[in-house]
Amino acid sequence: MALLQHIFILSDLCSALGMRDVVICTGSRSAALTLAFNRNPQINTQVLADERSAGFLALGKSSISKIPTGLVCTSGSAAFNFAPAVSEAFFQEIPLVVFTADRPPEWIHQYDGQTIFQDAIFGKHVKKSYTLPTDYTHPDAAWALQRIVNEAYALATAEPQGPVHINVPIREPFYPEKEETYAFGQNKFKKILTPKVAKTLDTDTWTTIEHLWKSAQKPMIAIGQQMDMNLSNFLKLLPDKSLIVADAISNIHISEALNMQDLICSQLTENEPDLLITCGKSFISKAFKKYIRASHGKVHIHVQDQPDIIDPLQTMSHKLMVDPGYFFKKLAAIPIDSPSNSTFLNAWKSLNEKAKIHIDKILETAPWSQLLAIQQSLMLATYDMVHIGNSMPVRYLNYLQAYIKPNTQILANRGTSGIDGIVSTAIGQAMQSQQETLCIVGDVSFFYDSNALFIYPFPKNLSIVVINNAGGNIFRQIDGPANTPELETHFVGRQTRNAQSLCQEACISYFKVTEVISLQKNLRAKGPKVIEVFVDADTDVSLLKKLVADFKQ
Repeated sequence: MALLQHIFILSDLCSALGMRDVVICTGSRSAALTLAFNRNPQINTQVLADERSAGFLALGKSSISKIPTGLVCTSGSAAFNFAPAVSEAFFQEIPLVVFTADRPPEWIHQYDGQTIFQDAIFGKHVKKSYTLPTDYTHPDAAWALQRIVNEAYALATAEPQGPVHINVPIREPFYPEKEETYAFGQNKFKKILTPKVAKTLDTDTWTTIEHLWKSAQKPMIAIGQQMDMNLSNFLKLLPDKSLIVADAISNIHISEALNMQDLICSQLTENEPDLLITCGKSFISKAFKKYIRASHGKVHIHVQDQPDIIDPLQTMSHKLMVDPGYFFKKLAAIPIDSPSNSTFLNAWKSLNEKAKIHIDKILETAPWSQLLAIQQSLMLATYDMVHIGNSMPVRYLNYLQAYIKPNTQILANRGTSGIDGIVSTAIGQAMQSQQETLCIVGDVSFFYDSNALFIYPFPKNLSIVVINNAGGNIFRQIDGPANTPELETHFVGRQTRNAQSLCQEACISYFKVTEVISLQKNLRAKGPKVIEVFVDADTDVSLLKKLVADFKQ
């Protein structure tokens, strides 16, 4: 066990650094990693054959815990199947430590089974890639392994958090003999402490911020995707002069925040902020982004503990690399001696209230549709977390923010905004949090990630609402593909599947829903379940167009 012993030490070191969860994909070359993590009493392991689903499961766990989840696969193309989840983790700044077992370097590209170029396989989509030594007969190689693991874990947890990759070449034999054992926690290894340092702004910077804040007549605070449920408490402390605009994925679901920007921004072209303060990552609302990009002459301060200049609004003038909670707490303490422009503030508030009333009226008479099904799911379900699918569900959610319960956490894979791995991610989040979780997902996304249903044990606290309108309905909403004869066959990808047989195979309760009363009843059913909501695609398109067009009149 001379060589394999160091893989067990790797596991010991990971648990000593704080790792508690590892998702393992079945394989042989990775056997030593599998055994090392599975036999470690400090590590919880989850086994899954599908690497793509496993990657998103790990991402879901880390998105809740904020602690790196380990991810293990065998050599060869298995590693490539982690790529969608790894890229999502990178852009959403979620910590992962990805271990890919590998052949020794002399066997790469020699027609040996399951060999590809694995070194730095994830490219720019990880914070850093490492390859461990192949042999550990020299003490320097054992030292290098421990140094690399320490560095990789520290880098995954340093702000901005993100995925790191450790490629692990392993020689045969990679299974221990029956009589061989390893005692965890008794071997010497080197744990390097890397305590976090709280970042603050210097006096001169705060003097500048204070001047800008006090002199602003039309200040706006806009929050993109972020998961800190406590940030609302700091925003509530801000004076009445503050206009707060929040996307559905901002988790700022408070009365002080305005959230009808998708409808109202087109009517505010000449009512622009003179000071914009943003935090968080992506914004869903295309209307809001166009509104800000078209405005001129403003100061735009972005607050994010992330060194890259990421400026999707194309207006940034200041980048403050500090925690948003720290920033807004200090901002709220600045005394305000001059009133803001009430015309600006009142225009937003008035239109925001008008938009809420408009949506209420639309829903009162709305036919059975995706919009109505999502609204009812938000209102009637008693869930602590909602994972919202990409494509149309997340866009509908932005219109329906008024129906999100105040303490509900909204989760979404908006790092790359892909449809892959949505169900797997929601499963990981439900497992990690133990809170009642609802996943609302489109039919194409659901079937694309259907292997997630065979994760065992399936979390009892997860319910999935599948909106089945027979294809990718977003393409019916976009002028380009909607005007082509290939719309149904090459863009929408019309399909006739349903989820019933999948649920039967996975032993998960299944409910078919075609109207409101049935949805209301089945949302209250106990235990894990899939509720498949069948709606008409053309009705969905017409209703959304009516929602937008009627408000403009």
